[in-house]
Amino acid sequence: MSVLKNKSILIVESDDAILNILSSRLKKREMIVITATDGYDGYIRACTESPDFMIIDDLLPSMNGYRLSRMLKFDDRYKDIPILLISTTPENGNNPHQVKTGIDKLLYKPFRFSALISALESMGEK
Repeated sequence: MSVLKNKSILIVESDDAILNILSSRLKKREMIVITATDGYDGYIRACTESPDFMIIDDLLPSMNGYRLSRMLKFDDRYKDIPILLISTTPENGNNPHQVKTGIDKLLYKPFRFSALISALESMGEK
């Protein structure tokens, strides 16, 4: 049985095409999908829904993904929710923002859906 089945996931992504693809594919894996299209809405949804996992894009309107992640990870109510940040700018595997913001996993675009699932499963097993 998958560690992801029946778990809730908040996807914060401003690109509608990516948001729809991720949402559709994660629903097929029997996940409960919550969506937001900007950083502020993502913060509100995270606070009201308390998802089991979060996927956050780094480039978002109103509040970037790093700031959103930092706000959530440094709040005792949400610090244990695993965050997978999706970034467009690889930094040779050495991203200083990952440490400063408490991000659990970092995935660079473009990525395979199987890599995203592996990252989520490894976060869910902790």
